[in-house]
Amino acid sequence: MDWYQDRAIIKFINDRPVFRQMVKFGLVGVFNTLVDLLAYIFFTRVIGWHYAVAATGAFVIAATFSFLINRYWTFRVSGNSIKTEYIKFVLVAFGGLLWTLLFLFILIDKFYWHDLVAKIFTVFLVVNWSFWLQKYWTFKAK
Repeated sequence: MDWYQDRAIIKFINDRPVFRQMVKFGLVGVFNTLVDLLAYIFFTRVIGWHYAVAATGAFVIAATFSFLINRYWTFRVSGNSIKTEYIKFVLVAFGGLLWTLLFLFILIDKFYWHDLVAKIFTVFLVVNWSFWLQKYWTFKAK
């Protein structure tokens, strides 16, 4: 790939602020998905926790990183109350946790999916739901 193609991609992203935000959110999402999955694997495989407890622990770790990185890097929010944003973020994230636990229960206990397959599938569903709420409710510019 030539150097100007790389530059054209960067120019394309920079000329479209919402698209740039989506790319950043996606990168944060990939990072947080890895954090979530690694924590889940650690909790279930090393410590031996039940999948529901492991998913909750992994959620807490990933959600904390997600809030901080999205607030300061993705959405670059300033002037809003960090306390209010954090409460909104936690509410959305907790809703995501409830969706995650529901989907895991259904897929693992009712349909007998392998827990890691169910977890990966669930992550893709819940991340989409979470993105739109975080963008237009939690980190909405005032």
